[in-house]
Amino acid sequence: MKKYPPTNIRTLRSILDLTQSEFAEAVGVSHDAVVSWENGRNPLSKSFARRISRATGADEQSLMKQGPLRVAYAQPKKSFTRDDYDHHRKHFWGNSDQASAARETGRCADALELLFRAAARAGAGGKTLPLPAVVDSFVQWCRQTEEDFQLIQHLDAELETRKHPVSLTKTYGQWREETIKQPNLARTYGFQDNPKKANNESLTLTAEMFPAWAPGWDMRRGKR
Repeated sequence: MKKYPPTNIRTLRSILDLTQSEFAEAVGVSHDAVVSWENGRNPLSKSFARRISRATGADEQSLMKQGPLRVAYAQPKKSFTRDDYDHHRKHFWGNSDQASAARETGRCADALELLFRAAARAGAGGKTLPLPAVVDSFVQWCRQTEEDFQLIQHLDAELETRKHPVSLTKTYGQWREETIKQPNLARTYGFQDNPKKANNESLTLTAEMFPAWAPGWDMRRGKR
């Protein structure tokens, strides 16, 4: 089996006081990937070195090999310390993750709009249709990112903040059938039977719903 030069990942983990599992979770890879980078079983790719550098402020090139771990963009070159990480987190990402997320959302939304418009322009002649393929590529990226970083629980928590009222009108007879066929639906809408009501009388119930995580769909106010 080919051996690759060990990387500076172990050094970085030590500076940040992270276990292999914690580091893997932070950068969206498996525990085994971190082990393989550290022992030379697999090389650290440029794309992952760039991701780690963006998150920590450590120099991308010096992450990929052993030797002094440097600070990204520092001139003259200096050794990377925990203070450099803290400075990077505060000044590159901001005082809070939520503020950083809001800022980066705007930047990425702008880039995505330009990308989609460029794809639409490229297919304007009618001979090719790149936009659907570009959109699908983005959808697949969203799903892969959710999987890499195990975000589904946190996505659901965010979607809970987007609750909206949804009304559903059925006859009493239909609601009674739902208690048997779809009891979860009946419970969600809070159906309580009134024996005095005839089957053909209508009843409108309202429940607070939040959209499902579905890349490519509008996940605001229950729209599709």
